[in-house]
Parts: sequence; structure tokens; C-alpha cells
Amino acid sequence: MSKKIIWFFNLTLSSIAMYCFFLLSCAPKEGSAKESWFASLLSLSTPFLEDKKIPETFGSGLENSYSIRSISPNIVMENSNFLIEGENLSHLTEKQLFGDDYSKFLQFTEVTDSKITVSLHLCPDSTFVLRSTGKTDSNFQFSIPCLGSFRHSIRSLKFDLGIPMEPISPNYSGNSLDLLRSLGEIEFVIDSPVSAGIQLHPVTGVFFGTPTETTKNEFRFFTVSAQLKTNPNLRIQTSFQYIVVTDEEKTNRTCRSISQTSTCMFPSPHVCSNSSQCFTSRFACEMDTKCGF
Repeated sequence: MSKKIIWFFNLTLSSIAMYCFFLLSCAPKEGSAKESWFASLLSLSTPFLEDKKIPETFGSGLENSYSIRSISPNIVMENSNFLIEGENLSHLTEKQLFGDDYSKFLQFTEVTDSKITVSLHLCPDSTFVLRSTGKTDSNFQFSIPCLGSFRHSIRSLKFDLGIPMEPISPNYSGNSLDLLRSLGEIEFVIDSPVSAGIQLHPVTGVFFGTPTETTKNEFRFFTVSAQLKTNPNLRIQTSFQYIVVTDEEKTNRTCRSISQTSTCMFPSPHVCSNSSQCFTSRFACEMDTKCGF
């Protein structure tokens, strides 16, 4: 609607201008008078057009106005939070600071003008790098080392009594172990005693040995930590379970298929000697605490 009004107003001004120009051309040729009329006409139309200019987008430079003062702690770990402090941070998003793949690693849980709380659930293969400010001419960057996780085994471990076990080495995500070792001397420790004969190498984190006692037909859980000797609180951890069995215990835990019966009508029924239950499949049997490994 406003565009139509402006168009109509301009058309009216144009008609008046043509009419005045016609009158001037017929009047005595006094240059100063003609110029006075024409200048007055322009001064009438120009202010209106200037007032209707579309304003520039407000805040188009906000992305460049932020400033990061500090990040704590200076080494971050998976499944933990860290804090970014600075000025003009409230408009920032995860993508602006950490790039397109940010959703794989973290999310903002609290954002204010002076701080951002970041929840970290996975470490990248390399360190996080952030510019201290949004200005492109600034070369100062924050490098945030990230300590990821490690594991010895995805599955539960079964050891046979009196038989030497295959050495089990830890596996690490990204450069976690190298990063931890760059901070000082590390050691591997466990939070509870393991069965006699099973050993953990304190420097390499490798499990080895020959089990000399059973776990009484039960799985045992424990946690392994790789930690700095000078600061045990700076560590990465993994948890897993294991069982040490005799030949008889191994046989009693073994799942086997049976034929369908009146009390076991599943398509692929399985049982084990340790349980009176009939399982729907081999997988269901092996997932039971009394059967499988």
C-alpha cells in the first residue's frame, strides 16, 4: 500500500513539474527565475525520498564484536562441562565457535553475555581451537586439549582357570594417551583387586598373566584409570567385566539349542545348565547373567 502512495505522489510531482516547466518556457527568459522554480521543486521532492531509505540491518557486525577472555579448565574431558568467559557472548552459537560438526562433540547448556557453559560428550581427534575474538585480523587463539576415553574390551572377558591369558592392551580414542603423557609421567591403576594371577602393567596398561582362582561363576566389575602420577585427578577411565571359570563352570554356562517342547514353544529355543529358564534364542540365552559369557 505504501508503495502505491509513493508512486502516486511521485506521479503528481512529475505532472506539476512538467506543467511548471511549460509555463517557464513560455515566460520571459530570466535564467535566475527558472533556476529558482526548478530548485524549489527539487527541494520539495528530495526530503521525502531520503526519509524512505531502507535502513541497514542492525547488528550485522555482532559476530565480530565478541571477545573470549578465558576457558576453564584448560584441559577438558569427555562427559564433563567447561566454561568460556568473555564479553558479548550471548549471540554466539555452537556452529560459530566450533564449526559445522559441533553436534558430534558438544552443546551449549547456558549462554549469557559474559559466559558460556559447554557440555562435552565426545573428544575430537585433535584439540579444539577457538579465536579469542570475532575480528579476522586477530591471530590469538585458544587451544583446548581434550582427554577422551579408552577401553580394554567392548565385550565381557572370559578367562579359563590355569590357562595363560592373551595380553589385553588398551585402546584409545583420538590422541588421549599422547596428550596425557605430554603432561607428565602416567600410571595405570585399578579400583579393586582382580583374581589372583591376573596382572595390570602399570606403565603400558596391558593385562596379562595366568588366572589361579575363579570368580565363583560370577562376573566381576572394575575400573581402570590412566592418570598422572603427580595429579591423579587428571585421568581417563574405562570399566569392564570379566569372569574366570573352570571347565565345569564353562560347560554349565554354555548355551545350546533344544527341540520345541510343550513348555518351550519358541522358534529357536535355547537353554543352559545353570538356569531352568527356556530362552527365545541363543542371543537371549547368552545375555542372561547365569548363562553365556
